[in-house]
Amino acid sequence: MSATVIAAQGLSSADARELLSRYGPNSIADVEMRPIRRLLGKFWAPVPWLLEATVLLEVVLGKYIEAGVILALLIFNAAIGYFQESRAQATLAALKSRLSLTASVLRDQAWMTIPAAELVPGDVVKLSLGGVVAADVRISDGDVLLDQSMLTGESIPIDAGAGTQAYAGALIRRGEATAQVTATGEKTKFGRTADLIRGAHVVSSQQTAVFRVVRNLAVCNGSLILCMLAYAYWARMPSAEVLSLALTAVLASIPVALPATFTLAAALGARALAKVGVLPTRLSAVDEAASMDVLCADKTGTLTLNQLEVTSICPLDGLSDAHRTGHGRHRKL
Repeated sequence: MSATVIAAQGLSSADARELLSRYGPNSIADVEMRPIRRLLGKFWAPVPWLLEATVLLEVVLGKYIEAGVILALLIFNAAIGYFQESRAQATLAALKSRLSLTASVLRDQAWMTIPAAELVPGDVVKLSLGGVVAADVRISDGDVLLDQSMLTGESIPIDAGAGTQAYAGALIRRGEATAQVTATGEKTKFGRTADLIRGAHVVSSQQTAVFRVVRNLAVCNGSLILCMLAYAYWARMPSAEVLSLALTAVLASIPVALPATFTLAAALGARALAKVGVLPTRLSAVDEAASMDVLCADKTGTLTLNQLEVTSICPLDGLSDAHRTGHGRHRKL
């Protein structure tokens, strides 16, 4: 059967099921970790490693009470981060469920409304005023005004007719058209962009600050430890006493309460931001946002409403403000 006939009649339910199993759902893969793994991840990072090493050193020295206190700080630090991020993820999940898309698709030669996640390449869909393009499509018939600012950054909508490629996430400002799906899920332009963002990782400014403090303390205490070892060797002190002094000096270079202080401050900041409508999904994002020197952002639809409006009128040569005002009154009448 030719592609033209398929486009005119749409897919059958059997063909759609086969294509769905081959290409997968029309959605971006959720990479959120399981709760247990996310909790354990709070103990597997450079800053927790410092506290865990401190606990081991305290146990070696036989200071079990101090080890218990530091372990409690470690658990407190992890618990605050875990519960704050869990609340943010739960809120985002609720928003996603409310914003789930549907699509009008031609199946078995009849128009029906299905969840956008069930779209497959080859489906014939209807694009209507006020809707969202649910997948990458090529318009086959009709004419629409497409707002693709979330993808291209261009605030002015474009006229799209037969043969025009439209991308997932575009808004339909005017008109109606039919189109054939060309890509779904992570194969769409939006999906590829999301995959690039998902793969970007940076070291948080909190970890950088903690390591800077530890580095300075280590340099200072390292010099003192060398002096103590030289004096112990000169005074012929017992090896057990020398080891105890050295380990105690090493412990002094680890700020055991600093990570918990950072986490508590970030949690209070996230709570204050939530009250004004800002939802940090990671506690480290609060500190990272506060430490920015330059913010580069695409203003279209992000820092603005993405709506053009007239703010002032400049009269042409030979015309005055009175002519402009009078013309405005006449037009209103």
